[in-house]
Amino acid sequence: MVAHQGGARPGLALLLIPLASFLGPFIATGIVVALPQIAEARGFSAAQAGWYTSAYFVTAAVFMMPVARAGDLYGRGPVLALGAATIALTSLLCAWVVDPIAQIGLRLVQGAGSACVFGTSSALLAQLVPPSRRGRVIGFNITVTYVGLTAGPALGGVLTQAFGWQSLFYLTGVTGLLVALALWRGLPSTRASGHGGRFDLTGALLLGAALGVFWLASGRPQHWDALVLLVLAGVLLWLFVAHQRRATDPLIDLRLLAPGQGLRYSASAALLHYSGVFGLSYVLSLVLQQGMGSGAARTGLLLAVQPVLQTVLATPAGRLADRLPARYLTVGGLVLTSTGLALVTLVGVTGVYGLLPVALGCIGVGTALFVPPNQHAALGAVPPSAFGLAAGVMQTARLVGQMASMALAVLLLGLFEPLSATDHRHALTAAGAVFLALCLGALTAAARRPVVQP
Repeated sequence: MVAHQGGARPGLALLLIPLASFLGPFIATGIVVALPQIAEARGFSAAQAGWYTSAYFVTAAVFMMPVARAGDLYGRGPVLALGAATIALTSLLCAWVVDPIAQIGLRLVQGAGSACVFGTSSALLAQLVPPSRRGRVIGFNITVTYVGLTAGPALGGVLTQAFGWQSLFYLTGVTGLLVALALWRGLPSTRASGHGGRFDLTGALLLGAALGVFWLASGRPQHWDALVLLVLAGVLLWLFVAHQRRATDPLIDLRLLAPGQGLRYSASAALLHYSGVFGLSYVLSLVLQQGMGSGAARTGLLLAVQPVLQTVLATPAGRLADRLPARYLTVGGLVLTSTGLALVTLVGVTGVYGLLPVALGCIGVGTALFVPPNQHAALGAVPPSAFGLAAGVMQTARLVGQMASMALAVLLLGLFEPLSATDHRHALTAAGAVFLALCLGALTAAARRPVVQP
């Protein structure tokens, strides 16, 4: 059953939801460019600057599943509107607040707002359109998300230089408030549960603690206590799973992640894919600039190949997902991505850096072919009442994969301690090989998915 607000217009919602999805990635990446000016103006220490950047991501991961479940129980539309409003208000406050600790606190709240958006957006889209159109609207939503990720650094840099760093927050805040108001007035509530249910607070706390500890470990891969933190995260995750098996209204219905279930294959493939792709840009940036002497502008242009292709091709890939079985598309995308990572490894071995544009092109096209069909398949594998759960699981898998990928990148670069061009090549070879192995794992998970006609 789907509950709608009076006067809601689903057609308008198909435009408003992607606009909300744009806000979080835009401000998250835009801040990276403006960070030196923000740190100087607000007196950040080096450690505080790092926390300011990463605080957003940890709360996004911690709150993703709880807000997705809250949307299932109480209405996804209001949760999404609340998320957009939270991003907007915290952006405005970030432009005004002076205290560094308060600034970091605002970024924590902003990450929770982003979780509200990404934990409900794809579930709402899936419920507002018939299955035959689901792939194209999910693909368009992913395209707009990629636009936010790509536009953030470019537009953030222009705004910071021309009008000061506060202008980045003002733009996000004013735009976000308009989007939130339009969402509140024009978005269906879409509460999917036809029956009551209690929110699993214990499960939310256990999962949040496990993800938070894992985030701390991922930020210290070269320190001895990282292993202790990983063990603690594993214990907390085990306690969470044990609680879910006993809970009357669990945060996650583990039956939907049992062997043979489509959501299990989609989430596993997403986790491994992001683990094998996300940290590559960080490795390449250091190798090219420190090992090869490439300038920042030239390096940036090269690294833009992958996200630009992902942005351009995500919507067409979503349309293909409405016509072809997800297994064929996701496997094809992961084959291309694996080919690109194999070429990156070859660059490390041979030193032929001219292969990098081809490698990044393969990864960009492959990722575009993989992500929208994989999300489409995840939502198609569960009943409408569990759309929020599926969306939350997929977004959590993405965030955990990204944290793991960055930790691996930092660990590998630290192990090789690259000083010369040869050292950088060896580090690139190792990173490419590890990331390739993870992507092949994602390929195995995608290949095991049953063929289901859309």
